[in-house]
Amino acid sequence: MSSSPTVKRGNVVALVACVLLSGLAAGALWCLLSLFTERDTSVVLVAFAFLIALFLRWQGFANRNGVIGAVIATILAFVYAQYLFSAVHMAEMLGFPLRDTLFRMDVPFAWRVAKSTLTIWDFAILFVACIVAAIATSYKRSAVLEKI
Repeated sequence: MSSSPTVKRGNVVALVACVLLSGLAAGALWCLLSLFTERDTSVVLVAFAFLIALFLRWQGFANRNGVIGAVIATILAFVYAQYLFSAVHMAEMLGFPLRDTLFRMDVPFAWRVAKSTLTIWDFAILFVACIVAAIATSYKRSAVLEKI
């Protein structure tokens, strides 16, 4: 019986890749969902934060690094979605194609557009989403649940 070498999971490069992948994907999905429903979908960020935490746990980051990564990915999703929302607003107002607006709009201008639409509730939801991401990443099952 030969034992196969164990693969070490959870290195820093994998964590950075997971954070970028999950944060950018969540931000893009949030923007698409918002555009599709034409409603305020800010609360969806909490669900995406929970899914990001589950993804990082699944990748082997159920530790302090995973908590930091989940919070950073949640903030990245928020920032990226706000950039996309700003590009959509500018494209609608000026009549430009969205693709051209995404590549021509600079970050300071996008921040001014996003700042005009953000409220204190958006930042409160971001804070709650970061807390959910941190708790869901570091949550340890109790011994009682594992025996069942």
